[in-house]
Amino acid sequence: MFKDITSKPEPFFNILPNDWQESIVPFWDLYKDIAKVYVIEIQQKIYVGGIVFFEIPPDMENFKDEAIYWSNKEYYYIGYVWTAEDVRGQNYGSKWLAHLIENDPNQHFWLTTENTELRYFYEKNGFTFIKKLVNESIEEELFTL
Repeated sequence: MFKDITSKPEPFFNILPNDWQESIVPFWDLYKDIAKVYVIEIQQKIYVGGIVFFEIPPDMENFKDEAIYWSNKEYYYIGYVWTAEDVRGQNYGSKWLAHLIENDPNQHFWLTTENTELRYFYEKNGFTFIKKLVNESIEEELFTL
């Protein structure tokens, strides 16, 4: 069910929106040593997945100071969390987060999201809203666990 597919992440990348694929796929060879891809897979279908970065994530140029701060506190960054559209609302995202936390219960995590509608989801799953980040026209919310 919950598994690490870091060595063969293409099935997860293939379910991501095109703009996300463009942000990660061409650079995966550079990132694969600082990240792991975890998915929930049932009967060879990926329902949800995400990437956990152990170092400063590659897409944090706009909020580099925050990335350095949380990285220095040894928090891992959760990025590119995606649930297949046909199973949204069925708690697969919550299950993915629960498995991730169970995998290493002493590890702390941080993440950002542009989608303010996800605040309830992350807070429901134990994350704390820290603050809104703004850089030019980019605005995201930062959460920690």
